[in-house]
Amino acid sequence: MTNPFGISVLIRTFNSARTLGSVLAGMSLVPGDEYLVVDSGSSDATLAIAQQHGAKIINAQGPFNYSKSLNLGFAAAKNPWVLVISSHAIPKVSRFLEKHREAVKQFPADVVAGYAPGDMDSEIQLHGKGDEVVFYAKNDWAKINQICGNANTIYRRSAWEELPFDETIRTAEDKIWFVEMIKRNHRFASIPEARAVNKNQGSLGYMFRKGFSDRRALDTWVSSTGQLRGLQEGETTAAEPLKPMTPWQLGGALKRLFKLKLAGRIDAGNWFRYNAHILGQFFGSYLDNDNTPKK
Repeated sequence: MTNPFGISVLIRTFNSARTLGSVLAGMSLVPGDEYLVVDSGSSDATLAIAQQHGAKIINAQGPFNYSKSLNLGFAAAKNPWVLVISSHAIPKVSRFLEKHREAVKQFPADVVAGYAPGDMDSEIQLHGKGDEVVFYAKNDWAKINQICGNANTIYRRSAWEELPFDETIRTAEDKIWFVEMIKRNHRFASIPEARAVNKNQGSLGYMFRKGFSDRRALDTWVSSTGQLRGLQEGETTAAEPLKPMTPWQLGGALKRLFKLKLAGRIDAGNWFRYNAHILGQFFGSYLDNDNTPKK
């Protein structure tokens, strides 16, 4: 019989050898759990590291697509819970996987995913009360939309069966899935204790292109299917586009990164990379060409 709280850990990889070992070493599986690695053509030691940890490797064929990789992993998962974690989101607490498991045991049936810290800031705090698991509904969407993403998120697999990730969207698939599920009146949770720190190893050019593409994907989707800003009042069908990111908003985001660097809560590599990502988001909110990163 399937363990109702068994977890399939899903990691998407491409030349992730510098961080994958630390990610896998930060988790301890129990009988019935599994590692699933969806690889997009790694040429470094990524696959050897995955095999050392007993991971099942799934090869993603064709052009790189975040949603396609996720869907391949979810389809192969044998457990009712799927933890999606970035290949560079390194667990920072003991019993990391058990923190997720303890949280999902508290989930009511309408809670479809739980977001845990997976940010560049080693001390980021989620909304809520201390280390308690907190649940959010449609009226709270703006609070958790800021942190929803696939760096460190556990999903109810049956929710993915209801709504797989949209493979026509090459990036920002996590935000789009979140809003679609909110519109269906599902709830979400935050899991403050299951902490990880994002140590992205992408080049500055890659991070700029990813920020650019994330924003372009959101703009395209919002214009064609719905309006993010109306969710709190139940308005889900307007097609008004998102407003461009203002220089004031850009300055505020860069200022936050600078404060984190001064406080020692973000290392130099991450600081440069996330500055590039934010600049990409800024320009992506004004320009209309496709600059999606290939890997």
